Amino acid sequence: MELSKFAYITAIGTLADSLISLISLITVSKLSTVAIAATGIVSYLFFLINAASMVFTGGLMVLISQAFGARKLELAEEASAETLFLAIASSLIALISMPMWLKPYLEFVSMGNSDIVSESYIYASMRLLSLPAILINSSLSAIYRAGDDAYTPTICSLVNASSGAIIIPSMTLGLFGLPRMGLLGAGLGSSISIYLSVLVYAVRPPPLRIGIGRPRSLAAKVIWIGLPTAAERIVASISHNVYINAVARGGAPALAAHNIGITVENVIIQPSFAIGMTALVKAGQNLRSEDEVNEVLRRSLRIGASWMGLASLLLVAASPFAGRAFSSDQDVVKLTSIYLILAAMSEIGLGISQAFFGAIRGMGSVWIPFLISSISLIFLRALPAQLLSMKYGAIGAWMTQNTDMYGRVMISYAIWRSSGRRLMKRVI
Repeated sequence: MELSKFAYITAIGTLADSLISLISLITVSKLSTVAIAATGIVSYLFFLINAASMVFTGGLMVLISQAFGARKLELAEEASAETLFLAIASSLIALISMPMWLKPYLEFVSMGNSDIVSESYIYASMRLLSLPAILINSSLSAIYRAGDDAYTPTICSLVNASSGAIIIPSMTLGLFGLPRMGLLGAGLGSSISIYLSVLVYAVRPPPLRIGIGRPRSLAAKVIWIGLPTAAERIVASISHNVYINAVARGGAPALAAHNIGITVENVIIQPSFAIGMTALVKAGQNLRSEDEVNEVLRRSLRIGASWMGLASLLLVAASPFAGRAFSSDQDVVKLTSIYLILAAMSEIGLGISQAFFGAIRGMGSVWIPFLISSISLIFLRALPAQLLSMKYGAIGAWMTQNTDMYGRVMISYAIWRSSGRRLMKRVI
């Protein structure tokens, strides 16, 4: 599939994925400010879960894209079967052990706010029921996309969003004769919509034979390749928890504004993640030629800068109105506007860095994006956010989005210019 077409189709899927968060936010905004803050706290938990899942899906995408480019389909099929087994097993272990770790996590992130902990525990417990479906979906979407099928994961995302648009409000607010279940209904509705979406893979033909097999050497290779991507997401999650802890110094209004702002932002910036996936798949498939890989990066950079430039304008345009759509609290409305303007300033950097990271991963140098991201997140976002929030509150923390994103761009460009062909490493 041609690069631009692949990127556009993938972007539709990532946009649909973000709509579930927006639907949940719109729904719970009818409950209370504490409910809005509680769903924001839980969103960071799922950021961590998605990070951990990248040990499977990150490695799968790199290995299968390179295997497809080299016409080694048998190897891709074996790796897929072994990895699916591990993904399912690990999700069940995490789900069973949930009572041991969920409440301590929520208490830490909310800085011990008992009202937020109580509400977020109910919501998180219900959403975590979808954990097996989340990991199955993540693994299968990596397999399909790496096999040059961008359509099926996008259809899956559209089913998730459309079913969630009906189920989540109905169960939360008591529509269509259902009982009003509050945050319990919001979490349970999200889980049901995810299980419905996974059924798409049962009716869409896969790019290779899909099965579940006992883990052997290929599973270990997938994990090793995916480890830096997972580690990057885990460091990002920990850093973001430190970051949200800094935002929490502004109290419940700041947390609510942050949740509203980041939900709106996530809808608009989703194409940046499609850029990263596209650059990874296409770089892996074209690893036979340095010139072709360079062309993949150049085209990805152009798409990243243009798409995210438009995203910046949309965020600025939305900033005066977004807060009013979700809250009547004037402090929340004002803080949401400030958040979106500061976020808008960082988006072009996000798009460019995603193109660099995707291409470098697809080339097989999977540890480099991890190192760049970790350095930037810790020293250009998390720690400065803690310091700035002491004087400027949540606004000080939000300023560090820009130092983080443009720091990544500068480091990535320096490495690409200095290393060149040495970044190309076959993993199959």
